[in-house]
Amino acid sequence: MAPADARPGRDRRTTVPRIRAAARRLFLERGYEGTSMDAVAAAAPVSKRTLYQHFPGKAELFAAVIDDAWSHFTRAPILPGDTAGDPRAVLRAYVGRLTEHWERPDVVPLLRLVIAEAPRFPELSQAYFAVGKEPALKGLGAYFATLAAEGRLATSDPQLAAAQFLGAIKEPLFWPRVLGVPVAFDVSTAVERAIDGVLKDR
Repeated sequence: MAPADARPGRDRRTTVPRIRAAARRLFLERGYEGTSMDAVAAAAPVSKRTLYQHFPGKAELFAAVIDDAWSHFTRAPILPGDTAGDPRAVLRAYVGRLTEHWERPDVVPLLRLVIAEAPRFPELSQAYFAVGKEPALKGLGAYFATLAAEGRLATSDPQLAAAQFLGAIKEPLFWPRVLGVPVAFDVSTAVERAIDGVLKDR
């Protein structure tokens, strides 16, 4: 029998997305340790040779899954490159996009997986940071740098301001989702207080 990915009618352009989708499903069902490359190849379905041509190992495959989960957020032009417009409105919209990201069905489960298995497999947290958190933090920091240059930021350290802003949003609104407990704060109030903390009144 021909390898699954070599059968007539199989669109080779779908090979990598199919591998990533199969890997995501298996990682979430079986965990990182419990998912083998052979199982991913069978679930895709592709030959093992094809799988390894695209992903040399399981760590690279997991990083690709995380990249998929974050790509709609980190690669979209979420923040302007200048300070045109109302920064408060810009940040409200940013939090709205961030909330949409949290609500995607794979985002919280993948984070739980990283937290659970990272002590044994530190490459998981490294991948999560490199393709998700770090680009998001740098993007927000770059926007805050434009605000700082015009004296509109409450601190002289844009990257620290970005980290603190995200912390002020995530602590009341995101981490309860991760822990599976109700959000105890009004969303609008939490967002406005976080914005108050980083913007300087003019």
